[in-house]
Amino acid sequence: MRQRFAAQFIIEKLLREQDAKPPRTRLDRFLGCSPLAAASVGWYDGAEGEIEVGVHLATLPPEWVVFHALPIGGHGWDIDHVLVGPGGVVTINTKQHRGARIRVEQRTVLVGERSVPYIRHARFEAERITTLLQDRRPLSHPVHPAVAFVGARSLDYGSVPVDVKIIDARNLVEWLTGLPVVLDPAECLGIVEVLDNPEMWDDLPVASGTGLMARFIALEAEVRSARLQRRVLCPLELAVGGAVLAGGVGLAAGLVGTLLGG
Repeated sequence: MRQRFAAQFIIEKLLREQDAKPPRTRLDRFLGCSPLAAASVGWYDGAEGEIEVGVHLATLPPEWVVFHALPIGGHGWDIDHVLVGPGGVVTINTKQHRGARIRVEQRTVLVGERSVPYIRHARFEAERITTLLQDRRPLSHPVHPAVAFVGARSLDYGSVPVDVKIIDARNLVEWLTGLPVVLDPAECLGIVEVLDNPEMWDDLPVASGTGLMARFIALEAEVRSARLQRRVLCPLELAVGGAVLAGGVGLAAGLVGTLLGG
């Protein structure tokens, strides 16, 4: 299970959605239409957030073991990251809300004005790991549930949840390495051996992780190219619109046809 990469579970879902989407036409590409299916947008954003958190976690000291994208049931749910180290066992639920203002209260989290159930979800994930381990490797200390935000404009605390850490992803490593030592190396190894066993987990895919990441990287390149094309087209749209208003419909049509190669 340690071979799974950050966002693998969500990338699997994303690519299944993309497989059902017809390829973009030449006009679509010219107009900068996104290659993402409508149902894929949320998966794509989530994958980018989990990958960014994975980059941060890769800088942890070697005494920490990191698992990514662990499936925990048949309802399309996974735990984004599970860590085992001197500070204990930690589950991390990654949330990407770029440019959003996040407000943390003791019982809820607000993204802008919208209340989201992230604290409840984080607790569920910690409870799930505890349940999985209790018959095989009972824990001497509770699992730490955490929610890590990626790209938020601000993260403000009205009050702090008692048992769930809400944190900016950029501060994860500092927080983790600052936790009190509660597990010795032998305890860590025993927990890691249990979590590393594929038989512990449901809904494991047959597909190759390497192939999935290659496909996701190619999709990322298409998304970036489409965004760039839309930025390039903005001045052109203004020019074409001006030509039409000035009575130059034929000129505008000719300009577009030339750019399309026809």
